[in-house]
Amino acid sequence: MIDVFVVITDDGTHRYYLLKVQRRGFDVYCFLPDSGVHHSLHCSGESHFRDEAKIAKPGEGPPVALSMGEAGPPIKNGIRIASLRALGRAAGICTAHYAIDSLADDFQKFNRRARECFVIDRNFFSKDVRGVEVGVWAVPAKNKVSFEFNNPNIPAELLYKVAHCEPQIWIYARPSVLFA
Repeated sequence: MIDVFVVITDDGTHRYYLLKVQRRGFDVYCFLPDSGVHHSLHCSGESHFRDEAKIAKPGEGPPVALSMGEAGPPIKNGIRIASLRALGRAAGICTAHYAIDSLADDFQKFNRRARECFVIDRNFFSKDVRGVEVGVWAVPAKNKVSFEFNNPNIPAELLYKVAHCEPQIWIYARPSVLFA
């Protein structure tokens, strides 16, 4: 099992918890803290959202919009997309858009020690950026160019790669167009 925590910092001292990406075999889960929902992509290719035991009340969760990474034919509980087991190209798993105007008020502080942690430096973006997009992708080692084609010009400082699994899990950050 692989857990990657995605956090953002505004001053280098405080970190704020945005997302946890968990890979169990060929299943990938994207957990939004304090939201009451997570996104799953299963080995079967089924992609869906699920409520968690603790459901956030309207207005209590963090300022985030979460979407599935790819479209596909609808099935009973979600949609069907390509399975990670035999993936030949990079595939989007999910994308989250966060408002980052008031990190300390909107997000919980992250004080854990984590083996895998993607730290996004808020100061890497210009001062007028009000939101950040975080994308989670499955990227086969043999076809990294398919990720780069779909996500051009992601600076190395805003790309986190979990390369010790296949397909690899890549997580990027960039300014969000939803909060422009």
